[in-house]
Amino acid sequence: MATSDQSTVVGVFTDDAEADGAVDELRSVGFSDDEISVSRHGETTATTADDFMRMGVPELDAGYYQGELDAGRTIVLVRTAGLQEQALGILREHGAYDVTTRQP
Repeated sequence: MATSDQSTVVGVFTDDAEADGAVDELRSVGFSDDEISVSRHGETTATTADDFMRMGVPELDAGYYQGELDAGRTIVLVRTAGLQEQALGILREHGAYDVTTRQP
């Protein structure tokens, strides 16, 4: 999963149930709703590459995530405070990929 200097971890999901499971587990281990952001195609029209950058995603990666969102995938961003590995593990366990492990 991708991390940025601002400690934002990003996961892309092709299945909404897997994304929901990841969010539930993130909450169960102590991540707050303020630290978790979920963007789904059609559920929000406000998410753009600029929005991803404001959430801590590097500019070079933001366009990729915008494209994944436009393709109907779900994006889960987690703002971490030194818990990047824990968040990464949870996202991966639930089937997420990111800009470094792109899926066709």
